[in-house]
Amino acid sequence: ADIKTLPDRYLLIATSGGLNQQRTGIIDAVVAAYILNATLVIPRLDQQSYWKDTSCFAEIFDVNWFISYLSRDVEIIKELPPKGGKAWIPRTIRVPRKCDPTCYETRVLPVLNRTQAVELTKFDYRLSNRLDTELQKLRCRVNYHALRFTDPILKMGKLLVERMKMKAKHFIALHLRFEPDMLAFSGCYYGGGDKERAELGAIRKRWKTLHASNPEKVRRNGKCPLTPEEVGLMLRALGFGSDVHLYVASGDVYGGEESLAPLKRLFPNFHSKQTIATKEELAQFSSFSGRMAALDYIVCDETDVFIANNNGNMARMLAGRRRYFGHKPTIRPNAKKLYKLFLDRNNMTWEEFSSRVRTYQIGFMGEPNEMKPGKGEFHENPDSCLCQAKGIETIEEKNRKDAVEMSDEYQSIEDPDWIDVDYLYKIEEFMSD
Repeated sequence: ADIKTLPDRYLLIATSGGLNQQRTGIIDAVVAAYILNATLVIPRLDQQSYWKDTSCFAEIFDVNWFISYLSRDVEIIKELPPKGGKAWIPRTIRVPRKCDPTCYETRVLPVLNRTQAVELTKFDYRLSNRLDTELQKLRCRVNYHALRFTDPILKMGKLLVERMKMKAKHFIALHLRFEPDMLAFSGCYYGGGDKERAELGAIRKRWKTLHASNPEKVRRNGKCPLTPEEVGLMLRALGFGSDVHLYVASGDVYGGEESLAPLKRLFPNFHSKQTIATKEELAQFSSFSGRMAALDYIVCDETDVFIANNNGNMARMLAGRRRYFGHKPTIRPNAKKLYKLFLDRNNMTWEEFSSRVRTYQIGFMGEPNEMKPGKGEFHENPDSCLCQAKGIETIEEKNRKDAVEMSDEYQSIEDPDWIDVDYLYKIEEFMSD
């Protein structure tokens, strides 16, 4: 893209959610500024959500690199300049989700022309998934090149990766999204009785727009994150042995050590930031959820195989990144099919259980061509920025409708339509090298 910023026209952005959700907002903020021919003020990170992280943009991302790298696309400044020598308050607007360029030109541009400064609030997934190639490539430049973590985060992340590789030539990483806020938002129930219902119900009230949940229906439809035990069983069924070194990226898991115990029994070589780094080394990050999530992001990006127990923001972001920089597999659960299997697993042999897991996971193993161009979220499948392979056969029809439909906050992922069937077994091969 060629820079076409007009003078005295400023776009401000207030992001929403955790680190990876905010990342989508930052990426799309640059594209929105380009569409509107506006100067972008460095996005404001969400400091009010459940995580209460007070970090600003420059404390997580290299702000000078961000501005410099995108200087040929969009003019970016650190602060809104004073107007007439005084600070001024921009007009706030919340655009609809999936707003396309025409939507921005009709809803935002007239206000921007009148007021000269507009702030778009709760800015996550507020830009259409389908854009022309030029704008999609701008998204890729922002996501994969301009957004670089600060030096302290990069240095610590690299140290964590080095320590994992000292433990094992190959290791796998699991993003275990099983914190109370995630479970409360999803409306799922995991058998903890009245105590669980009361605790998660109280957290759920933070989202005033959520309807009453039907936990059984939500889980049946594949919208619940796998429990630590379930994801452990899935991995063992896929051929990952008890000797595999597992790095677990997570916040405070609901149920604590009691919830983690079954996973640790399945994978005794269990590691996390806290087990491979000292408290002193993590001190500058540990009070900030966004900075801790950034460390996990780095390790999960560098792992041989990345696994997620849900189809949320980090799973999509890393899947796209791992496709963009020379493919590395990302495994996500076929939760709709696995739900039924977990219910019946005590009524079948391990051999039958693992065979069914392998079958259900076809199309969810992160094969290089499992997604057709244009399918899924662009952040997960940045096809406009990739060379497309030809001659790939489609998978069986029965697996085409198993992708999970996510809620408004955790956006939907369409079904994979492409697969190299033999790829399912290649993951095991390199683990035994």
